[in-house]
Amino acid sequence: MAQQSEFLEILKVLNNIDTSLQMIANSKSGKITTAFISKKALAVRLGVPSVRIDKLIHQGIVSGGASGLVEGRHYCKLDPSENNPSNFLYDSTKVLSDAWNNFSNYDNEQVS
Repeated sequence: MAQQSEFLEILKVLNNIDTSLQMIANSKSGKITTAFISKKALAVRLGVPSVRIDKLIHQGIVSGGASGLVEGRHYCKLDPSENNPSNFLYDSTKVLSDAWNNFSNYDNEQVS
């Protein structure tokens, strides 16, 4: 049981490292997405449960793309008829940059 727990923790760390390396590769490619991540890896990166990703997708649909995760920007489907978010491909760079942009005055904040 302890070995399985350690293995899961190592797997989680490796997924985070992989996501970070993909984000670095994307940043060096002139904003062209070079790699995608899974829903689970995105949830870990954002520090939210996987079900929250589903809610963000739903929010993107009902808002008409004004908020939440938007198809074609934050994620894409391999098959147009696919409706399972676990099978979508996610662009972690766009998701995280848009999440940071949601903080008001993030770039203008002065540290005293």
